[in-house]
Amino acid sequence: MKAKANKTGTERLSIEVHGGKEIIMVDYRRLKEKEMIELLQTNFELVTQTRIRLILSDYRNCYVTPAFVVEAKKFTAATLQHIDKVGLLGIDSVKSWILKGILLTYPVNFKPFDTKEEAIQFLTK
Repeated sequence: MKAKANKTGTERLSIEVHGGKEIIMVDYRRLKEKEMIELLQTNFELVTQTRIRLILSDYRNCYVTPAFVVEAKKFTAATLQHIDKVGLLGIDSVKSWILKGILLTYPVNFKPFDTKEEAIQFLTK
């Protein structure tokens, strides 16, 4: 693994290289709604300004609010042509229902994983 210099303006958004592929790493852990939405917006800018098509989002130890879900749906709709795969960590039973709603609404390749290693394996295949 080789981490690139963080040019995102936040330590919670970085780019790592695994298996020769760049992955945007998004760390929502322990954030509150406002911070999560701000991070999602910063991620949108990074996704649309780069050619990086893989994302690993970590939702462990955070609460996904209805306002965040609204913003996440907007993000998904606006980035359909920019993203190939998303690996998700921390998808509990409540978050799984939200994910199912997104999967039924949009033609995306988002998958939940128990470990970062499993998610990276999925993303780099």
